[in-house]
Amino acid sequence: MFNYIKIFIKTLGCNINNLESEKIFNFIKYFKIKKKNFFFNCNLLILNSCIIRKNPEIKIFKELKKWSFIKKYKKNIIILTGCLIEFENYEKFKIIKIDILFNNICNIYINKLLIFFVKNKKKIFFIKKKINYLIKNKINNYFLIMKGCNHNCSYCVIPQIKGKEYYFSYKYIIFNIIKNIKKKFCEITLLGQNVNSYNYNNYDFNSLIFNISKIKNIKRINFLSSNIKDFKKKFFFLYKNIKKISNHFHLPIQSGSNKILKKMNRKYNLLEYLFFIKKLKKIKKITVSSDIIISFPEENYNDFDNSLKIIKKIKFLDLYFFSYSKRINTISYNFKNNNKIKKFKLFLFQKFILKNKYSFLNKKERVLVIGYIKNNIFIGKMDNFKLVFFEFYDYKIIGTFVIVKILSNKKNFYLGIYENIYLYL
Repeated sequence: MFNYIKIFIKTLGCNINNLESEKIFNFIKYFKIKKKNFFFNCNLLILNSCIIRKNPEIKIFKELKKWSFIKKYKKNIIILTGCLIEFENYEKFKIIKIDILFNNICNIYINKLLIFFVKNKKKIFFIKKKINYLIKNKINNYFLIMKGCNHNCSYCVIPQIKGKEYYFSYKYIIFNIIKNIKKKFCEITLLGQNVNSYNYNNYDFNSLIFNISKIKNIKRINFLSSNIKDFKKKFFFLYKNIKKISNHFHLPIQSGSNKILKKMNRKYNLLEYLFFIKKLKKIKKITVSSDIIISFPEENYNDFDNSLKIIKKIKFLDLYFFSYSKRINTISYNFKNNNKIKKFKLFLFQKFILKNKYSFLNKKERVLVIGYIKNNIFIGKMDNFKLVFFEFYDYKIIGTFVIVKILSNKKNFYLGIYENIYLYL
């Protein structure tokens, strides 16, 4: 078949999609491959799609048109996978020259699909709905513990695409983590559409974290993304006593107005959200990131102003804000939508977020040292996933927590000065 394959993978969407792309790449390692950063000279083009908003959908079709144009002059294979497959009709994809189409559940079969296509030269549309196997995770940092969502927010298509919540076996998760963590130190991130709702038989999210924290090589436990309604009271006790749990939380708020939250069917109000963060801050010094939807149907100036006030009050480290996208098969699809001032609202949000990025300057932060470059320049990672570069002389600090004073902020990282070793109390 192929002696040598140049492969290009484009991923749109969340961290779960990034994890799925890594899995696809690992499955294709059966062949001799080389990963490229540009699609033009590649033999195999893979697009892992997202459908949560309208903009990613537009990007997907633009990208596929580019690839299909190149296909006229160069022999290559175009593969489409991801959430879009389970959302759109196949007729749209027949117009574009896609060779292989499959959903994320079927990524384990990619080698067989490629061999079949090369031998028969026929288009393959392969969709499977049920999960009846467990995929071995070869990535150290990310572990998928559940899929789907039961919340049915009025704007969200995930319940329709991913289905109801499905939890991976407790034993499978623990075994998979122990088997794949070969380094002396590691931090892991637990992933799921609604990660803290995990509940497999008698094991809930709290018991899962408690047992993961017993693994010696793990230095820090992160999790994305969570809903405050699914945290149980025991979590606060757990967070207080287990130092390995990250001090950064991603807690989507979606709106600063109780009226809009009710229309979104978020099942909490602002007081509950603020009270939850207040309780966490009493235990430890934390940072928070969040998601907000702008211009949701029937959002007036007062509702928007409340969202701006909540940004000022909580001082989110990162805020991922999006204009509302009307999606078919959602409750909010039939709501009246006002699009007149979307751009102005986006501009105001950008202005507020820029101020929060400098909140770390001249402050001392806990950093996990993950490596070094040269000339005694070490790389560390804060609880909020931000990278820090600092100078030190002893390589023994790799894999330990240190205190670093943040001096300056660049685009994607910080510069700091080493202070001292961080000790768990």
